[in-house]
Amino acid sequence: MATNTTYATLYAVDGALLPFLSLFLAYAHGLSASQIGFVMAAASVSAIVAPPVLTVLADRYGRAELLLVTMLAASSVALLVFAFVGGFWGLLIVYAAFSLVREPTRPLLDGIFFTSQRTIPALAEVKYHRVRFWGTFGFMVPGVILYFVLVDGDALDSLPLLSCGLAVLGLAAALFLPSRRRASVSAASLPGGGPGGQGAPAGRTPTPAAGRTDMRALARAAGRLLRRRTTVVFITSMFLLQASMSAYFAFYPLQATEVVGLSPRWIGLITNLGVALELGYMAAFGWLVARLGWRWLMVLGAAGMAVRVALLAAIPTVGIVVGTQVLHGLVIVVSMVAGRVILDRYAPDEIRHTAQGLYAMIVLGGGKIVGSALGGLIAAQDLSAVFWSAAAVASVAAFGLAWALREEPA
Repeated sequence: MATNTTYATLYAVDGALLPFLSLFLAYAHGLSASQIGFVMAAASVSAIVAPPVLTVLADRYGRAELLLVTMLAASSVALLVFAFVGGFWGLLIVYAAFSLVREPTRPLLDGIFFTSQRTIPALAEVKYHRVRFWGTFGFMVPGVILYFVLVDGDALDSLPLLSCGLAVLGLAAALFLPSRRRASVSAASLPGGGPGGQGAPAGRTPTPAAGRTDMRALARAAGRLLRRRTTVVFITSMFLLQASMSAYFAFYPLQATEVVGLSPRWIGLITNLGVALELGYMAAFGWLVARLGWRWLMVLGAAGMAVRVALLAAIPTVGIVVGTQVLHGLVIVVSMVAGRVILDRYAPDEIRHTAQGLYAMIVLGGGKIVGSALGGLIAAQDLSAVFWSAAAVASVAAFGLAWALREEPA
């Protein structure tokens, strides 16, 4: 219950802020498309800096839970400040500070879950997509609330305060996460001890998570992981997919309101339609992996992203805005669930948290910087060109994933 609630409240903050952020910056503060892109890109720089530092500290000192709680508290404070600042530079600096303390929370929580699976019997058989399901559910709740709140443009000012309240709830939930320090059963004796209940890779015995790990050992293990050619191509492809997604998420609300003509209050509900379908993809995740295999599931997700943004560029209508939400869940389970599980399957046990931090740094952080900054520059000239560019990038990602995962079992 504590794990599920923490995932739900963590992603509820995203549901209150991310679908509406470009509208908040444009309508409540008058920022241009290029300025919006730079605000989001500056925030994404934090995603490069903070997650690897915090996750390395988690592996080094074995205090991931304390780090998570600290970052959640700091993000609550940052959101409160965000509600009262104005101007391009003020918004950029405060939102970047928020991202600095916010971005490490996801890989820290994922690392806590993956590690707890190996040490806590109650979590040993729980698959990752089952707890991530609650994150998806939490993301949906603010969209429903904001449909009734955003009856006029002025109500957009309330977004940071709502997000702050949800962040405080997440902090409270995280205080009850099961601690690996209280576990008395080693991962080697647990059934299905690998991530998501899939079992640890052959030939690898899980190591206890408690205690400190030498920094040189961490660096060597991370170096071995990143020197593999297939890992490099996999991470590069996921980077490109994230860049495409970031451009979409940053400027889809403006496309829907300025080009299609929808009211901002509908953005949350339309997004929730995609997220509701995402719940179905989450529930079917095991079935999809069993039927398609890791390789073709990942390729299908990247191709789905390409189709989604190409349709938005070619046919910007209400039907397309709503209809393309059917692809949202597929893209999310590939980028936010399957990608993390695949990386965890490759990672040595001593860098369980660090691997997730590297993923957050290179893929989530780097992809968001490129997608947001370049997307903003392109959107300043032609909004539809953003989506054509995103379609091309996602197509390249699909080919890269097909090559990188060619040795995965079908």
